[in-house]
Amino acid sequence: MTAATYVLHVVTGGARPGPVVVAVTGELDATNAADFAEATGNVPGTRPIVLDLSELDYLDSAGLATLDRLAGANSAVVVIPPSSPLFRAAELMDLPRHETLEEALHAVEPG
Repeated sequence: MTAATYVLHVVTGGARPGPVVVAVTGELDATNAADFAEATGNVPGTRPIVLDLSELDYLDSAGLATLDRLAGANSAVVVIPPSSPLFRAAELMDLPRHETLEEALHAVEPG
């Protein structure tokens, strides 16, 4: 079995300080879920980070479980838009998520 690969891209946006947004591409599955959790934990900045999964191509149950743990620990807020092929699986698993980056950013703003 070949290990799936993903790429984390830390998005540096705007002049105002705010949450760290990390765009994730590639695939997240049992072969790399533990590494993914560690890599997101190593992203500098305050927590929770915003994980934008809009361009993620594949996600299996191990990936969903990892995202659920990150969200449950308030380490990450997840974005999966309805147009994503992953949306229905996330919906069925009741993964805490937002449909847009704007919603996620609003959810993590202090106050």
